[in-house]
Amino acid sequence: MELTLHSVALGRQKKPRSSERDRRSKDGFVHSMLSFTRLEIPEVELFETAVTFDPAIDPLSVHDALAAVFGQKAGFGRFLFRADSASAGRFWVRSIEPWTRWPDHALNALEPRRTVVQLAEGLMYHFSLSVCAGEEFVSPDEKRVVPFDTADRVATWFRDEAAQFGVRPLMLNVTLNTMRFAHGDQRFKVPYAALDGALEVANADHLRRRILKGFGYYRRTGLGMLELSN
Repeated sequence: MELTLHSVALGRQKKPRSSERDRRSKDGFVHSMLSFTRLEIPEVELFETAVTFDPAIDPLSVHDALAAVFGQKAGFGRFLFRADSASAGRFWVRSIEPWTRWPDHALNALEPRRTVVQLAEGLMYHFSLSVCAGEEFVSPDEKRVVPFDTADRVATWFRDEAAQFGVRPLMLNVTLNTMRFAHGDQRFKVPYAALDGALEVANADHLRRRILKGFGYYRRTGLGMLELSN
């Protein structure tokens, strides 16, 4: 049997277009489609407002009026407040929910403004904090707080406790102050420190707790509220 090999002229086959060529536009650039994954950034939602009372009001009376609105004392997680150093009788209030009414004896108040503070590790903030820091002595009859009496001791306290606060101090300035006021028939003297500087977020959960509950002692007098700014 004789086998004959027939030569067949094959036309040039068209190569399939590659995905690279599909993405190439007429101008020669490659257009890519990118997909993004949404990152869950730790944060805390707050409501901030300012309320004005008679300039002669004392901080404990302000606290009692605010506690009646929020149903809880300052420092337990629902609200904190601080005096406005530029205006007598004016106080800044931070809460986890907007209030439903003005506090008693308020002369004026701003509408609560929602704000969100991001707490991703490594974020840097400028901060300010008025706080009574000191040593606590507990006996069967009473609990006594002895505030630190030097700026160095306050600075050491803040740096030593920074991990528990969820922060990493970068810059720190400390000034000692004293709050004096009368409430009813009693007169009060509260030593405290004004801190300011820069910090980094080190632990979101720890810092969130301190933002909501505050720092140090005597939060009923308007101390302990951390202020963060970019």
